[in-house]
Amino acid sequence: MSQEQGGIVTWVGFPQWVRGPSRVVDGEIILDEDRAERYMPDNLNRAIFDLAGVSHYQDVRGFVRRYGLLWHGSNYLGTGECRESVLEWQEAAYEVNLILLLYMELGEAERTGSADSLRSLNMVWQGMPETSNDEDYLKLVSTGLAGLINNHVAQYPMVLMPAFRFEQKAPPREFVFGRQPPNLHKALYTNLATMIGQRAELKECPGCGRLFHPESGKQKYCTKSCASTSRWRRWKEQQSS
Repeated sequence: MSQEQGGIVTWVGFPQWVRGPSRVVDGEIILDEDRAERYMPDNLNRAIFDLAGVSHYQDVRGFVRRYGLLWHGSNYLGTGECRESVLEWQEAAYEVNLILLLYMELGEAERTGSADSLRSLNMVWQGMPETSNDEDYLKLVSTGLAGLINNHVAQYPMVLMPAFRFEQKAPPREFVFGRQPPNLHKALYTNLATMIGQRAELKECPGCGRLFHPESGKQKYCTKSCASTSRWRRWKEQQSS
């Protein structure tokens, strides 16, 4: 994935990963290594929201089939170590939900000129004075939000790569500069950091209630499947009435 920012081409590289069917045993999500599929993730914009939606075992298994485990990729195939704690998954989902909520509420505060909705969350931030005006409070929340994301994206270096690795027709003297996350979890946060840095709009899907980043201003539902399900549900309700 690459973006043009101020004349500089940046990219987020991601190594080959693995996904497939899985099962939950004794509090661990275990990838079926014999049926696992190697793949090259090229668009993970939806994945961070799917992680936020993880609440049950079937959600975890659905995520692993679509994207893979969070921390164990193709390098672990054949080792019997393609397994992760469900508790750690739940903690990861909780943190993503918190970050998305803070980002949404910051946007609401910007639109309304009030920090009341953020204050109602009753969150305690390190260094927060007992009393603060809305402007100072929002700056503190913004700094805290950036810190939560930086905990995941600031732990691996920037690297330079020839552009022809991403675009075959690129000349040999053209390069791109960016990051190569070591696992899926960090890749999701790198994507999220990019979206937030670009002031991406987030919406709540009226069909399933999940947050998503619309590809256009006209997109109302998170996926075409969710839109179809919602239309069918409305049709059923009309028939019943």
